[in-house]
Amino acid sequence: MSPAAERDALPRRRLTAAARREVILEAALDAFADSGYHETSLEQVAGRAGVSKALIYEHFSSKRELYTALLETYVHEMLDTVSTAATAAEPGEARLLAGLNGFFDFVEERRDAWRLLIRHRASDDVADSFERLFDEVAEMIVSLMAGEMPASVLPEGAAFDAMVEATARQLLGAITSMANWWDEHREIPRDQVMAMVMEFAWVGLERASAGERWNPGPG
Repeated sequence: MSPAAERDALPRRRLTAAARREVILEAALDAFADSGYHETSLEQVAGRAGVSKALIYEHFSSKRELYTALLETYVHEMLDTVSTAATAAEPGEARLLAGLNGFFDFVEERRDAWRLLIRHRASDDVADSFERLFDEVAEMIVSLMAGEMPASVLPEGAAFDAMVEATARQLLGAITSMANWWDEHREIPRDQVMAMVMEFAWVGLERASAGERWNPGPG
């Protein structure tokens, strides 16, 4: 008997429940990243995973639960990546740069996960999950900024906590938009993208902290 025939004659090793769940999650990530939430069916996920739709239901009660499991996994992976990079750096410019590098590491190395999180944002079916998880991202940015954001950055009379939160949301929106743009323009070197983000984020904050203010002029 040939080696190939001997292998075919051996009984197939049964995957554990945990391994089957991981196979389903990997197939779901590919499918959702390619097509988005509404356009992806559990039948398509099952086909990519090489399992039956009934087997998916042994692990996830619905497409929504499967999608939410992926969201939670990758939002927390992104948070860990950014937080680890940022907290290891010195406060100020170095910390912002390190956090951005961690963020773009995730975008670059986990492209399907990034598209799941941002590029193919789902509708009302899972909007609450998106909002809850991205609140966590904003809270992490606030926690990094609050200890080192000088009061001189704030407009006169502005409440510190509110302005820190607003600035964090502004940065999150700008950075995610830039990452989306870069995902479609990977020919642009990463260091150029980082420079554009730092010029927008850090230079503006630095000028504001030095007392420079926007003047709307007469009107």
